[in-house]
Amino acid sequence: MRRVFSLILLGLGVFAIAIAVLLPTFVYAKLAKVPLDQSSTSVLEGSNIQVLAVTSKGAELRKGATLAATAKVQANFEPAEMKAGTDVAVWLLAVQVVDVKDNTIVSASKRQVCFDRRTAEGYVPKDGEELKCQAKSSFVTKLDESVKVPEGAKPPEKNVERAQPGLQFKFPFGTEQKTYPVYDDNTGTAVPAEFKGTEEINGVEVYKFVQNIGDTQIATKTVPGSLIGSSEDSVKDVPLFYKGTITMWVEPVTGVQVKQSQQQHQELRPAIGSGETTVVFDGTLTFDQKTVNGLIDQVNANKGKLDFITTVGPIAFGAGGGVMLLLGLFLLLTSRKAVPEPEPAERTGPQHGLTRKSLF
Repeated sequence: MRRVFSLILLGLGVFAIAIAVLLPTFVYAKLAKVPLDQSSTSVLEGSNIQVLAVTSKGAELRKGATLAATAKVQANFEPAEMKAGTDVAVWLLAVQVVDVKDNTIVSASKRQVCFDRRTAEGYVPKDGEELKCQAKSSFVTKLDESVKVPEGAKPPEKNVERAQPGLQFKFPFGTEQKTYPVYDDNTGTAVPAEFKGTEEINGVEVYKFVQNIGDTQIATKTVPGSLIGSSEDSVKDVPLFYKGTITMWVEPVTGVQVKQSQQQHQELRPAIGSGETTVVFDGTLTFDQKTVNGLIDQVNANKGKLDFITTVGPIAFGAGGGVMLLLGLFLLLTSRKAVPEPEPAERTGPQHGLTRKSLF
């Protein structure tokens, strides 16, 4: 019986150690990726902002404005990439910024990106590699200013196919204390986000990353001459420059950005002699408290599962399996010593049921 029990312990120990190995490797690889289906809304707010607002009355520079930016992320299941078991996802991001005073839309943008579900990096095709995403699955929506429209009317939109390198929407699972390339909407490039330390938000430890975008020309615009101090009715091809600092607070286990702050500065810089430099945006937008609370709830709902898979589970199963193996070996070895050797049998003469009688 002791031998049977030792063998059972040995089997359970091997099984537990196997689970300890599989949890952070095989199981984690299967579960640590963003879902295909996604529908979420984040709101950023800011006050005392200078912004250019275009209304039916024309272009107007507003100072001291309070703005609200609504960012909606929605999965798009139309692309062929969006199928069960795929390693990539296709999400659409639409952002609209309004002046809360009168709900005037001061800016709007839309882009779609195919990205890796594990690393969160936007897909960029490489030579000799099998394509994971179609080119048309990643695009940026722009106004088609080549189309003539009535004065004051908005030009039609067009989708411009564009690979979008760098992290998208979140940081990787198991975020490290290092610099990451993060996609910047305004420049259309991946800009380094440097690790700046740890903080705590709503009782959750987060990593702070800061992304500094240097002075960059991002577009050329046709603007009213009065906006840039020109005597012309309108001026074409006026360079638009942008710089900013994006601060992100990331929960490292899940990679979720639980808070974000965007400090941006944009200005029109006409050629020398054709106008004056005009600031068209200057201010900071930050996640509102409702958005932060919702993201913290999301972290709390998933962090425990990932912690169990990567740390708690492997340690518990590994330690338990090791103890069972040692105990099983101990019982097996001691059970062999405990079995007594058989004693030699006594030698005796043949026994007969009858005695022999003398014949004489």
